[in-house]
Amino acid sequence: MQNVFLGVFVSLLGNSLIGSSFSVMKVAHDSNKDGGSYLRIPTWWAGTLLMILGEAGNLVAYTLAKPSLISPLGAISVVVNVPVGWLVLGERPSMRNMAGCMMSIVGGYGIVWVVASGSVDRPTMTAAEFEALLFQPAFMVFLAISFGESIDLIWSGRRTVMTYVMVCSLLGGVSVLSIKAVSSFVLLTLQGDNQFLTLIPFTTLPILGFTLMLQIKYLNMALAEFGTPEVVPIYYVTFTSCAVIGSSILYGDLSETSHQNVAVFVFSFLLTAAGVWLVSRGSARKEETRARSASLGQSPYANPEELEEDMQSLL
Repeated sequence: MQNVFLGVFVSLLGNSLIGSSFSVMKVAHDSNKDGGSYLRIPTWWAGTLLMILGEAGNLVAYTLAKPSLISPLGAISVVVNVPVGWLVLGERPSMRNMAGCMMSIVGGYGIVWVVASGSVDRPTMTAAEFEALLFQPAFMVFLAISFGESIDLIWSGRRTVMTYVMVCSLLGGVSVLSIKAVSSFVLLTLQGDNQFLTLIPFTTLPILGFTLMLQIKYLNMALAEFGTPEVVPIYYVTFTSCAVIGSSILYGDLSETSHQNVAVFVFSFLLTAAGVWLVSRGSARKEETRARSASLGQSPYANPEELEEDMQSLL
């Protein structure tokens, strides 16, 4: 159980660094008005370093705790970006932002409580143990659906937000499960129990690299064409769902959890997802208002009533 809570702490810290990196990188984007290389901007390097450290923290967290516990905690990066954006960018949070943050925090607590209370502490597994779990019929069906549907969506050529996000989520679910396995192999090997004597680790590593590459590619495509407000809430729900379902099948994360606790887990997840949506929508409305003002070079409101209406929309 100690490893579980340590994994939660490391994940919270890692996602806090990732959330902070968004605002720091935005400073770099705003300062690069001439369109030059970001490599010469110190704040871009600072944001990149924060993101790398955060992702490294998540990698460690997956070694210590179950993917069904760590994946939903990714919402913390969205929540942390609100106060950091206020401090770094002067973006004062709206009531919508604050409500979304509180919902995400409460939902995240519910997820941690359910998974931790019904968790069997098994931070690492050998290659032989992973191979035995890998060839379960139910997980073979999960893999077939994940890869088959991803290939179908890619080949369809459809350029919709759901197409991009579902490719990211289906492959992201596989990559999360692979990260858990690979990190276990590496940790055991460093402890003197070499796990790289069979084909399983060398098969898992390319799958991890391939799924991560496509996941990043299609996530960037989604953000470029549709923007954060649409992509982030949908991606959070679909990616976390795929990760939790896959981890429950492969590692049996919720196998010893009561029906009541499963209901609490689902409610907490939906509450967190709603919070992420509120934070994303609140940020989007502020960006729209700021862009509107900048384009006119003056106050964009023709009368006080219009100003009051727009301010109410931010709340």
